[in-house]
Amino acid sequence: MIVLILHMLLNEFKIFFTSSLIDHYPKSEIIAFYRRLTDYYFHWPPTFSVLNPQYQLRKDELLMLSQALDELKKFRPIQYIINESNFFGRTFYVNEQVLIPRPETEELVKWVLIDYNDSKDYYNVLELGTGSGCIAISLAKEQSKFCIEALDVSESALHIAKKNALHHQAEIDFIQQDMTSVEVWSKAIDIIVSNPPYVEPNEKKEMLPNVLEYEPHLALFTPKLEPLYFYKKIISLAQTCLNPDGCLYLEINPKFKEDLVTYIKRGTFKDIEVRNDIFGKNRMLKAVKS
Repeated sequence: MIVLILHMLLNEFKIFFTSSLIDHYPKSEIIAFYRRLTDYYFHWPPTFSVLNPQYQLRKDELLMLSQALDELKKFRPIQYIINESNFFGRTFYVNEQVLIPRPETEELVKWVLIDYNDSKDYYNVLELGTGSGCIAISLAKEQSKFCIEALDVSESALHIAKKNALHHQAEIDFIQQDMTSVEVWSKAIDIIVSNPPYVEPNEKKEMLPNVLEYEPHLALFTPKLEPLYFYKKIISLAQTCLNPDGCLYLEINPKFKEDLVTYIKRGTFKDIEVRNDIFGKNRMLKAVKS
């Protein structure tokens, strides 16, 4: 296909781009893809295509756009195509080794920041399953009194998290370790935050191919028949290392909210609160250590 379109005007390519994807995505999403790609590759403002419909695309410009188009037709997420995702007002490097940051997770970060906007000198924060590092880095950049450690089992994910931390000049202690094997921590913690794997394997049939075929299953799925597996491990650790009145913040699967709340109530926690995300789903949970 790339060989066949070595010469094309901008308005012609835009029509071709839309028609090639219309059976795969909603038109509004296709428009967003086009704008994202032209901004990333060429730094064109959104009005460039409107004001310059007869612009003759150079061969290198056509090649980049055509290659991205081929990837989109295979349902590869645009964030992986351009190795870039936006989260909490910042740009993060991503590839298939880490989950793409979601806007719902921004609300979890915001909840922590609002709760800890006080005059105390510092708080010890532990993130379990950091992935791209977007949660830990956002917390570090927004609140200088957070002393943050971030853990992940994946060496590849930690490489990306460290790259993002360096880019944003965020001081975080990254640790490679399986969260399910951690029973005690080296110091008392004030805040634990986690967005662990919470999708059941039997939910695969309901998932879109851009998620199922490209995002890391290690970060998505729970063990078969154990939807609370990672939550139970996190809660067990929180009971041993959280200071009194320390807080546990979790992103959760709405399907298992009731089961999770019931399980947490068995432990040494109080003031359990569940909040909805921007889509109206039970997505975030906070529990305070007694």
